[in-house]
Amino acid sequence: MAKLIRCECGFVGRGDTEEEVIGAIRGHLASDHPVLLQSVSREDLLGWIEVE
Repeated sequence: MAKLIRCECGFVGRGDTEEEVIGAIRGHLASDHPVLLQSVSREDLLGWIEVE
């Protein structure tokens, strides 16, 4: 089952593992929401993961 994190802007980061989905959303945050990236921890991101 795929894992995903939905950004409030509409972007959806997907991956097969927690590390893949965290990498996808971190890349998105770095390019589109750099200020937010600085305030979001790995633990926060783990809590945002949904299973598809």
